[in-house]
Amino acid sequence: MKEVAVGRTIWEHSQTVVVGEVACAVRTVGTGSREVILIHGIGVSARYFEPLAAYLAQTCTVRAIELPGFAALPAPRRRLTVEEFGAVAAEAMRVLGVRDAVVVGHSMGSQVAAEAVRAAPDLVASLVLLAPTINDRERTVATQMMRLAQDTLRESPAANYIVVSDYFRAGMKWYLKTLPSMLQHRLEETLPAITCPVTLVRGSRDPIVPADWMRRLADAGPDVATGEVPGEPHVMMYRSPEATARFCIGEPSHAAR
Repeated sequence: MKEVAVGRTIWEHSQTVVVGEVACAVRTVGTGSREVILIHGIGVSARYFEPLAAYLAQTCTVRAIELPGFAALPAPRRRLTVEEFGAVAAEAMRVLGVRDAVVVGHSMGSQVAAEAVRAAPDLVASLVLLAPTINDRERTVATQMMRLAQDTLRESPAANYIVVSDYFRAGMKWYLKTLPSMLQHRLEETLPAITCPVTLVRGSRDPIVPADWMRRLADAGPDVATGEVPGEPHVMMYRSPEATARFCIGEPSHAAR
């Protein structure tokens, strides 16, 4: 599948959902009976999901939730914890009438997605964590910035453009305000409370999410499978949407525990 051109949007519908004192945006494409929820990582927006969303929309209704303070959304008055981001996403799913959804989170979005599923298990069929963060042996700002720099050298120019421009659009102030929440959250402590099937996926060239962290994370949950997208770094779904989609809505033969 070809990459979606930078600057072109695939979303057919957009809406704002207000949850308490904060707002999130929901981008929707597709009309299939199967529902997929996408949750982005720190600093970015739904834009880097577009190739994956376009592929999934052939058979599914795909909704991307943009979190408070990111994309073009106003920043909350105070820093939100990952658990609070998850509660916002869960409430947005309730407002949207979501049922039996495949919830897909990427990077920090994997942490948010796990908390959303823990908060609203009745809405979810399965959970897919793409490039789940944060490696329990590298939970410092300095190490994560180093890994992010390494990853930038492995991403496509188009993916880098989207990520960097989204950082500036959201503003580094909110990024830096949110970063401690991301570092303090323990995904390995959330997974044991997840009752639906979970799939962990990394790009085989991702320096942020090493294979040994994936193994430790898989051991934390009761029903967890793992897999890799060959040749891809952290933003695996941008250049390899079809391979990534198989982990979201299929049963890929190369997934292993």
